[in-house]
This record gives sequence, structure tokens and C-alpha cells, in this order.
Amino acid sequence: MISKRILIVGGGMAGVRAAIGAARSLRSAGGQMELTIELISPSPWMVVRPRLYEADLAGVRVPLDPLLASIGVRLRRGHVAEIDARARTVRLAERAEPIHYNQLVLSAGSRLQHPWQELVHTVDTYSEALALHERIAELAARPGAQMSAVVVGGGFTGIEVAAELSGMLEQVAPGRQRGPITLIERAPSVAPEFGPHARALIERALRSLGVELRTGAAVREVREDGVVLADRASVDGELVVWASGPRASELTEQVAGARDPLGRLIVDCDLASQSEGVWAAGDSACARADRQHTALMSCQHALAQGAVAGANAVSLALGRRPQRYRQPLYLTCLDLGPAGALLTCGFERNRVLAHGAEAKHFKRYINRSLIYPPADAQAAAILALGRRARGRRSAARLSGLALRSGRVRAIVCDRAEDRAAQFAEIADQLLGREAAL
Repeated sequence: MISKRILIVGGGMAGVRAAIGAARSLRSAGGQMELTIELISPSPWMVVRPRLYEADLAGVRVPLDPLLASIGVRLRRGHVAEIDARARTVRLAERAEPIHYNQLVLSAGSRLQHPWQELVHTVDTYSEALALHERIAELAARPGAQMSAVVVGGGFTGIEVAAELSGMLEQVAPGRQRGPITLIERAPSVAPEFGPHARALIERALRSLGVELRTGAAVREVREDGVVLADRASVDGELVVWASGPRASELTEQVAGARDPLGRLIVDCDLASQSEGVWAAGDSACARADRQHTALMSCQHALAQGAVAGANAVSLALGRRPQRYRQPLYLTCLDLGPAGALLTCGFERNRVLAHGAEAKHFKRYINRSLIYPPADAQAAAILALGRRARGRRSAARLSGLALRSGRVRAIVCDRAEDRAAQFAEIADQLLGREAAL
């Protein structure tokens, strides 16, 4: 048998789904070829990044080893320093010898870009989210603290952070007079990616939480006690959270081909890049979700793209035809903290399916169940996540109709397992064993 290797760069949500899609595709081939699948990640955890804005971070980390081992995928720990697509090799910072591959899936994620690393907090990584929580605890322990905050970026993440902060600051310092939470957005309005109907609901919810909105404002400088705007006006805040400016991993620059303004590799309908043997998924890929729309930097698109890219990498190695990526149904569920949530359907983000407490119920289902793999690490259940998403327009219409039914949503949400809680227990057990050693 000929031995071939599929390498997946990145242990995030797209990378893990790529590993699952690859393992599923290999298993369906019935062992026709000796082929190994390896996932490279600097961390032993998959972090559920869509939850990092939350007040409760329990269960946001999923251990990679048992998950991947159950489906026959090897986890290789390390930081990718170099990708040589011509030689089909990857070099890790921790070792000099290159790793050869037959097919590569690049799913290295994204990072926020800003020049004030020491002065602002973010919820971009697990360690950064923890640092934000520690800072909030420090403020709560300081008798004279006003518990005020500035959030820079009025898009999806910034809105969720500002709304959640309103509840977090009340919780850590009950009864204390809370200072203002100011949400700053350079566009003429917050939530610029949403349609006017949805935006009005978002603005109303934020104001009900006491969040002050500063729009048409760019940040010129960040200080320890707040920010200075382009017009030199000051906005005070003991806590500054940056939630604007994500860019694809710098590793995308090492792969030949066109990139979009966010640094994502422009891929074809199969998620193949312009470099032979390199596929991209998640925040590394600029892909067409349908004939009119480009996929967004969201876990909703990352999960489906990962499964398709991983399956296609194996298919090409086995001499089979790759499958097309299509994802016309797009749902947005925006968390509004104590004010509930907002659920919309469509890329225009204006068709509201639910809002308030009803949408919050669905948001909890998404964040604590839907985007997680099964916690018991059974191969059959995990491989089922690698099924091809059909995503026809008729399916989008039917799904939209179903989601407008509160009864249907309640049935789906109430029957769902709380996988986040299950993984919190698993993480505690693993960390306890490491501490005992």
C-alpha cells in the first residue's frame, strides 16, 4: 500500500470538523489505501470561541486527544512556523525536520488586530477571556471602583460583550452604583451588519441595559482610564475591551493565491486554494456560501467548511471527486445578555424569527449543545458530524418556517444535552489527574 498523510493545521472548530470529515471519508473508502490523518495544534484543547464573551466559561474547552483518538486521527502538538506548498511540507517551531504531507487543510483561525496589547482586554482566546474575568474581579474588590467599561467595536462580538458586561458587573458588585458601559462604533450605527428592523431591536435592548452608544466614532488612543476618539473627545472606562478588526492567521500569507481584505484565502467551490494540495476552511477561507453571498467568519460556516475540506482532502488523495461546499441557510443568534437574544434568518440579518427570552432559549441551545461534539467520544456519533451539508434553497425555506415556530424551538432546545456542562466535568477530571502527577 502507498502511505499518504493528510495534515490539518489548527485545532479550532473548523480544524476539528476537518479531522472528522477526513476520518469519515477515509472510513467510507474501506481501507483502500494506507493514509494517516494528523491535526497540528499548539494546544491540547479545542476552545469554543463563540462562548468566550460569556460570564461563565465552564466547559468552553474540549480536550482534543480523546476526541481525535476515537476516530483514528493523531494529534501533533506544535506551532506551525512555515508552510512550503511547493515541497508539500510543514515545519514546526519546535522541530527542525519538515513534515511531509499529501494534502493540507489550513484552518488556522483568526486574530484581532490592534496596537494596544497591554491596555485592552479581548475575548479572542481562552487566556484573554480569563484575564478579562480577573480584571473584573479586581475592580469588584476595589472599594472606590466605578465599575465602568468601554467596548470598542459595535459589531457582533462587541454587542455580545457589552450586553454580557452589564450583567457581569452587576453580579460581582451587587448593590454598588455601576458606572457607564459605552459601546463605540466607527460606523453611523451599532450592528452595521444587521438590517434596520433587527438593528432597532438591538439598540433598544442595549439601552435597556444602560449601555451608552457612541457611533460614527473612531478610537485615536487607548489609555489606562479609557479611550480618546478621533475628535479628541475622551470616553472614560476602568475597563477597555477591544472587539473589532479580526484578520485571518498570518499562515494564509505563506500559501500562494489571492486573499480577501480580511486575509482569507479565496477558495473555489470545493474549498481548494490556488496552491495544489492546499484546502482552506473557517476563518482561513473566503468561500462562496451560495451564488450571492460569501461565508462569514462564524462558527456556523466554519463547522460546515471544515467537514467539506477534510473530506475533500481525503477524496483527492484516494483519487475520488471532491464535493462542493454550499450553505445558503444562514441564521444569526445574537446574545443580548439580561435582555435576552435576537434570532434572525438570512444574510441580510433583518428577518427576525424571535427575540427576548424566546431567542435566549435558542441561543443557549446553540452555545451549549449544537456547536459541541458529543461528550462521550463515541466514534459513530462523532463521525456523524462529518456528513455533507446539503443546504438547498428549499431546505433553507423549510428551516426558516420551522424556526419561526416557538413550539418547534422549545422541543429542540429542551431535549438537547448540555454538552458544555459535560465537557466542564471532563476538563476538571483531566486537570485533576495532571495536578496529581
